Amino acid sequence: MSSWTKADSAAGAPLWAATQFNQAPSTANRTSLYNGSVTNFITGVTLAMFNYNTTETQSGKIAHTGWVVTTAGSGGRTGRTQYETLVCLTSN
Repeated sequence: MSSWTKADSAAGAPLWAATQFNQAPSTANRTSLYNGSVTNFITGVTLAMFNYNTTETQSGKIAHTGWVVTTAGSGGRTGRTQYETLVCLTSN
């Protein structure tokens, strides 16, 4: 059974997403990432996780539809956002 679903909700997000940032794979950490604005995983970085659809990937910033973590820097990295696809979906 998969640890994620197509549903655009915290419960549908990959449970293991927080392990990317040396955090335990817990429901609380997954929900924090889904809600965005996580700043306590890595100092000086804001993390968020979204389920992007085909329309949202048209901007060219996001490579694939599916579960994507965004990393936004602060200080000297203000304004820079990195997108990392965790789970590719053909439809969501």
